[in-house]
Amino acid sequence: MGLSRRKVLAGGGTALGTFLIGGRWVDASPKTARELGFTPQVLTAAECEALEVTGDALVPGALKAGLAPYIDSQLALGSGSKLIAKYLGVDPLGQKGFYRAIADNLIINLAHPDTTAEQLTGSMASDSVSEWAGPPASYAFFVLRADALDVTYGTPEGFAALNIPYSAHIQPETSW
Repeated sequence: MGLSRRKVLAGGGTALGTFLIGGRWVDASPKTARELGFTPQVLTAAECEALEVTGDALVPGALKAGLAPYIDSQLALGSGSKLIAKYLGVDPLGQKGFYRAIADNLIINLAHPDTTAEQLTGSMASDSVSEWAGPPASYAFFVLRADALDVTYGTPEGFAALNIPYSAHIQPETSW
């Protein structure tokens, strides 16, 4: 049976899990990888930071949940990526460029001293970002928000934080 996005998320991210931490490969959750200072394999540190800051503005807790390690590890899988973009028509082999374009736009716009991540996300939602190139800002907003929701709330603990019973068809072996 193939590995689906639902199975990855229902499995608590166990299929995600090998990160470069302190010069060695470690099996970990995205949250733990972030806490231990993972080394990105696809994105730059600045791109990871921009995605996390913006993702956390969209879904509070996404930064702590390990949004950047989650996205970076999925991008490293190439055609095996389970990021939402794949299910929205972005070819998995083109996802690296897609996420880099989003991150680069975020870096440019967050560099303005009078722009907060919250303000930027509001402008992204309405495609009114003045300096934006590449995938439409509203599409980037949707994709980044979905990824942030997955890593933050796609676990039994995430459901508990929302006070929603977790009724997975396949019970996860471990949490993120």
